[in-house]
Amino acid sequence: MKLRYQILWGFALAFAQGVVSRFLGDNEFIPNAILIITIVGTFSTEEHMKWIVIGWTATILRDIGSSLYPGMMSVSLLLAVGMSIFLTKWLSNENIFGVIINIVLGMTVYYSTYWAISALAGSAYTYLFAAKFWALQIPLSIVFGLIVYHFITKSIKEKRRKERFRKYL
Repeated sequence: MKLRYQILWGFALAFAQGVVSRFLGDNEFIPNAILIITIVGTFSTEEHMKWIVIGWTATILRDIGSSLYPGMMSVSLLLAVGMSIFLTKWLSNENIFGVIINIVLGMTVYYSTYWAISALAGSAYTYLFAAKFWALQIPLSIVFGLIVYHFITKSIKEKRRKERFRKYL
């Protein structure tokens, strides 16, 4: 995929998440679609840079549109994606449990980094106050992440299946 299409996908993803969060109004319980799609895409495919560009573009746009300090979401996302790439060495990307572990750890790194940056910027919220919304957000994000994982890996699994079949002919 060319860079311009990746940036356009980032624009579309930021727009879609902005519309959904404004429409539903309760931002604490909606899964962070940008984070989940970027983490699952980075973890389940070999095209890490494609997903980093899409996620980073979307978070920069969300930062500009809705954050007090631009850059907090994008730095947090880059650390979470770096952790996801690091986990690909030890967890299988063909196993659903590996994807679930990756989603939970990615969310933890993302929101912990986001809280730390906002605390350094002068936010009065405690870590426990920020973490109290995770109880509902993590299960919803896991379900959303597994749906995204199914669609991302559908063509990859079919390709692998054909390659395995050719090997035995």
